[in-house]
Amino acid sequence: MSEAPQATAEITSPELNQPLLEIVDLHTYFHSERGVARVVDGVTFDVPRGKTVALVGESGCGKSVTSLSILRLIPSPPGEIVSGAIRFEGRDLATLDAEELRTIRGGDIAMIFQEPATSLNPVFTIGDQLIEAIRLHRDLPLHEAQTEVKQALTAVSLNEPERRMRQYPHELSGGMKQRVMIAMALACRPKLLIADEPTTALDVTIQARVLGLLRHNQAELGMSILLVTHDLGVVAEMADDVVVMYAGKVVERSTAVELFAGPLHPYSRGLLSSVVRIDRPQRRLHAIEGHVPSPTNWPEGCRFKTRCPLAAEKCNAEPPLAEIQPGRFSACWFADQLVGLPPDEELTRS
Repeated sequence: MSEAPQATAEITSPELNQPLLEIVDLHTYFHSERGVARVVDGVTFDVPRGKTVALVGESGCGKSVTSLSILRLIPSPPGEIVSGAIRFEGRDLATLDAEELRTIRGGDIAMIFQEPATSLNPVFTIGDQLIEAIRLHRDLPLHEAQTEVKQALTAVSLNEPERRMRQYPHELSGGMKQRVMIAMALACRPKLLIADEPTTALDVTIQARVLGLLRHNQAELGMSILLVTHDLGVVAEMADDVVVMYAGKVVERSTAVELFAGPLHPYSRGLLSSVVRIDRPQRRLHAIEGHVPSPTNWPEGCRFKTRCPLAAEKCNAEPPLAEIQPGRFSACWFADQLVGLPPDEELTRS
């Protein structure tokens, strides 16, 4: 396991000790014929300056909706940010008007979307779209923006950059479009990069190069990264801190090193136990029983209790996200009993 390098760029903000991004008690709901889906239901965490925070969990846990809520990209209707604060450099993004948000999106905060095919305009060339983004947020003359685009496309391993600039999105493969989105985000030199499954469409060789590029930009610019992923291998390589989500809530927050050494929530332990490990090829893979409940009908109390090997009567009351050890938080009534347990040790109720 390797840790992301420390940022070397000088950070000039007077609030050096304040997180770059703070999300406080965020609630994002969707209205449907089946009722109100409380997809994000009281999420709180922060992203320090120059650090990488990984947001992990199963599909449907609310990771992507949380990331879209930060830039207020939730489609309305049916979705809405019901309550909560989203503070970026002290400003609450939830209260900004459309014009103020437009200056932040793509500039100070850039996002790599999970579905690149729907994020690129099909009627404009790749070059036109990248040049427009760079000139809008960095105010460069056309010839300098063109040079920046060529360099950005080369950096994400797209050969013949001049040819790619003349092509339309439909002429590129899914992996190539993903790399275009990564190039666009990094070329604008953001303070915060939100990367939603940035390497899912890439083969392992290109993935390694893209992750290296993210680390390089982070070290050079002091950029913070919110990495939304279910790939724990990428988390181990990239993240400083990890936020584990389940059923619309944060169930554990920790440094990456401490989480991989011994999670303090049964769900986090289940995620780690389900990963294939080359150092233990004969080990039977663990599967988390059951399925994620519906966001229109979350269970009362602990939302993981129907799938948890430690579930007991007290789990009918919702556990708070409490600090179990310095800097380590878990929303489990039995978290104290998990301290010091190896991550692959099977849990049984005592």
